[in-house]
Amino acid sequence: MPTIFVDFRPAEVVHKKETYVSFYVKNPLTCKLERRRIRCNHVNGAQERLKYARLLCSSINQKLYEGWNPFYEEVAQDSGTKLEVALEKFINEKNKEVRPDTMRVYTSIVGIFRNWLNENKLNAIPCFMFTKKHAERYLNSLADNPKIGSRSYNNYLRCLKTVFLYMQKRDFIKDNPFSEFVSKRCDKKIRTIIPKEDRARIKEYVVHHIPVFYYVILMCYRLFGRPKEILMLKIGMYDPIENVLTIPPEISKNHNARMLALPDELRSYFESLKSYPSNWYIFSDADTFKPGKVLLNSKRIGRIWGNVRDALGLPACYQFYSLKDTGITEMLEAGVPAKFVKELADHHSLEMTEKYTHKSEAKKILEWNKLEF
Repeated sequence: MPTIFVDFRPAEVVHKKETYVSFYVKNPLTCKLERRRIRCNHVNGAQERLKYARLLCSSINQKLYEGWNPFYEEVAQDSGTKLEVALEKFINEKNKEVRPDTMRVYTSIVGIFRNWLNENKLNAIPCFMFTKKHAERYLNSLADNPKIGSRSYNNYLRCLKTVFLYMQKRDFIKDNPFSEFVSKRCDKKIRTIIPKEDRARIKEYVVHHIPVFYYVILMCYRLFGRPKEILMLKIGMYDPIENVLTIPPEISKNHNARMLALPDELRSYFESLKSYPSNWYIFSDADTFKPGKVLLNSKRIGRIWGNVRDALGLPACYQFYSLKDTGITEMLEAGVPAKFVKELADHHSLEMTEKYTHKSEAKKILEWNKLEF
């Protein structure tokens, strides 16, 4: 009687009406020993077949003693990797590839997912054992959380699809358990356009109280810069001879290099910076936004903008990004082709830019309706 081991029962040769090698191995899904057979009938001649079966049996036993399990090969080559280890590998690799702000999103979403795995005692299971049912349970827990809206839910789903796609490519899993789940329908983003009279009030207040912050505003309104991009700009990125500001791909959200010609309002300020070191940030001081060595957190722009808005009694829907929405809409209204606006705004697709045309087209129709018959 062969000795029974925890994870397998050694292979043996069966040579009767047919010749095969038989062994038992633990199925990690059922945690039970299951029989596997490898037939040798393709080898001609009874003696040759028996010789082949004995060699095969010896090879299988050696592999079994070394930890081999054929069930793992059927799901993925490295599917025995624990889920918590795979998640750690994902975070470590992404940390070398993506921008810090993107990394913070990955770290946050993966961290919340890890907490859920720990609570449900799933963190130490092999990757392949995390199934579509588990994915569904997790997504249901997000959907039931009143603090997580449709957009956030979609961000979580998108991130986890990326995480498990990484596991697929690393042979930790065969199928992505999140691949078949679809995003929730979201209401269209309401874009607020700041009227000219309110912009005039903002300019008057800012120029009087925080003069340099006015140029931060112009960077968003005129050049469609994002807060992080604006604060990462360095003096050496501006060419005063050509009057061109270069945004390199390493600071651009979509990793696209952009060359921007500055309007007169910005040009005069940028030309005044030539006495500062080229490696200084254009907007650095936390209170005055004057140039310096320190890279500000982009949240600082939001705080100052909120203070300005509150001081003037403007509505909360006037977000800093509303400046960009306003500038893009007005540029389209002025007749600038959408494809050029797309490049300037660094939009991922032309479809994204064309979302701004609805209001401008409606405004044109309204003006046309005012014409006499």
